[in-house]
Amino acid sequence: MAQITQITTQKRPGRYNIFLDGHYAFPVSESTLIHFRLAKGMVIDAALEQQLKDAEVTASANSLALDYLSHQPRTIHEVHTKLVDNELPEPAIAATIARLIDLHYLDDAQYARGYLNDNLILGDKGPKVMTTKLRQKGVDANVIQDALATIADEDWQAVALRVGQKAAKHYTRQPYHTALQKIRLTVIQKGFSSDVATAIMAALDVQPDPEVENARLAQEAAKQWRLKRRYTGYDRRQRVKQALYRKGYALDAIDAVLAELEAEED
Repeated sequence: MAQITQITTQKRPGRYNIFLDGHYAFPVSESTLIHFRLAKGMVIDAALEQQLKDAEVTASANSLALDYLSHQPRTIHEVHTKLVDNELPEPAIAATIARLIDLHYLDDAQYARGYLNDNLILGDKGPKVMTTKLRQKGVDANVIQDALATIADEDWQAVALRVGQKAAKHYTRQPYHTALQKIRLTVIQKGFSSDVATAIMAALDVQPDPEVENARLAQEAAKQWRLKRRYTGYDRRQRVKQALYRKGYALDAIDAVLAELEAEED
C-alpha cells in the first residue's frame, strides 16, 4: 500500500497530479478527486489505485463525449464511434453512453425528430433519403418510422415543391421537354415518390416559351449542322436530327429548322 503525500493542480483546469510516497503516481480529474474523496494522507492499496485509473478512463470518455456533443446533436452510434476511434475501452464507452442517455443528452428518438424537422424548414430531402441518412447515423429503423409518422404529407410536399422550384430555375436554359424530365428526376432523386413528383410537376405547371425555345433550337441546330459538315445529304441530316432529339427538342420542330438549314445551302 502507498500513501498520498501530495496533490497538485495541473495547468489544465480540473486536472490534478497524485503523488504516492513522495513520487508522482498518476493524474486524476476533479470528478474522480471528489468521488473518491482523495486527500493527503489517504492510503491507496492496489485495488483502489486500479479503481481510480478505471474511473479516469471513464472520465476521459465522458469529457470527450460531452465535447463532441457540444458542437451539435449526435446519435448514440455516432458517440460510440467517436469514442472507439479514440481507442477508449468498451466498458468506459458503455458507462459513458448509459450516463448520457440517463441525462437525456443522448436520445435517438428526439434526434430523429429534430433531424427531420430541420430538413422540413431548410432542407431539400424527401423521406427516402432522410431514412437512409438516419440509418447511416445508426438510428434504429423503428425509431425512424416513428419519427416519420409525425410528419404530415403536406409538409413533405412543401419540401418537394421547394426542390422542384429550385430545379426549374436551374434548368431554365434547357429544352422544354428535357427540363421537365430533369426537374421530375431531381425531385425523385431527392427522396420523394413518383406520385409526389407528378403532383409537384402539376403544381409547378412549367410552360415553354415558344420564342425562346425556337431560338435555342435554331442556335443548337446551326451548331450541330456545322459539326456534322463532314457528312452529306441524308446521313448529315439524320445525325443532326438525332443529336437535337437527344437534347430534348420535339421532332416536328427539328424537321422544320433542318428544312431551313438545308434550304440555305441550296
